[in-house]
Amino acid sequence: MGLGIRAQAASLLFACTGGAGLGLLYDLLRPIRRRGGDTLWDLLFCASAAGLAFLLAMRAESGTLGTGEIAFCLVGLLLYLWLLSPLLFPVFEKLVETIGVFFKKAQFLAKKVWTLVKKLFQNLSG
Repeated sequence: MGLGIRAQAASLLFACTGGAGLGLLYDLLRPIRRRGGDTLWDLLFCASAAGLAFLLAMRAESGTLGTGEIAFCLVGLLLYLWLLSPLLFPVFEKLVETIGVFFKKAQFLAKKVWTLVKKLFQNLSG
């Protein structure tokens, strides 16, 4: 016996929402990828996409991923990228820039403290 109409609609809505979530993750990782190495962040995105595909397949009655789920996942991703990404990406870009400035200042402060501690212990031992 197949899934009812409500269960099928819920599955497709879940796939569409999951695709939009992948788009959000893509936008979150894009500013980081522009500033550094790509490999780790690409692997994280691929693992998330694989996890979504696994969840969609396990949600199905027979445990197989249907074409409709893949299509609606793509629809959700594209809708996010066309509608919300132009609004949210500049915010994420600014956020990553601000965090980067904070880490640079923290790194500078840590180096200053390290040299001060090093001098203090050299004076104490000598």
